[in-house]
Amino acid sequence: MDDPAVDLERLAGNFDDIERANRWFGGIAPVRHEVFERSVESVLDVGCGSADVARALVREARRRGRLLDVTCVDVSEKVLAIARARSAGEPEIRFVQGEATALPFGDASFDLVTCNLTLHHFDPPKAVAALREFRRVARLTPLVCDLRRSALARVATVLFVSLFARNHLTKHDAPLSARRAYTPPEALELASAAGWSAPRVRRYPFARLMLSDERA
Repeated sequence: MDDPAVDLERLAGNFDDIERANRWFGGIAPVRHEVFERSVESVLDVGCGSADVARALVREARRRGRLLDVTCVDVSEKVLAIARARSAGEPEIRFVQGEATALPFGDASFDLVTCNLTLHHFDPPKAVAALREFRRVARLTPLVCDLRRSALARVATVLFVSLFARNHLTKHDAPLSARRAYTPPEALELASAAGWSAPRVRRYPFARLMLSDERA
């Protein structure tokens, strides 16, 4: 997925698998829960992928009679093309190309910053830089949902790939992601290094973690 030369059709197939995993194994539910625990009107979704999380958020807001604008950021224009196509008819979502480590927005530009299944793509120095940016542009808190490195995550990923994955990128990337993921103590250490004042990790089912900064 991180290869800029990847074929668009194969990339789209990879996102089909990721969306399936997010629906079945707790990628969307924790973010939706955490977002709607708070009174928010604007969200920045960094590393948005196919924007399945963004679509879930605006549809839930609509169901609740709330207004929610979501700005999706990804470094890849190919990824954004897929996200735009899949989000047609969702006027609350807009798309911006940008780097997680140098977000093109001012301080406290958004109520929340979400980041789903992206942190493990960064080595520790880049992860710290990205987390610093998330904290800078979030008025309330960043919400970073990612895999939680563990034996369970590795086994579950192998089973998912064996039974349900249809795309060769997924078959390659999913086990690698489970190995690259951070543990809760590592995630807290990264957030502290990024200047978060009160980082906290919540554990969610299917080897997910949610990293937030509760200073607000």
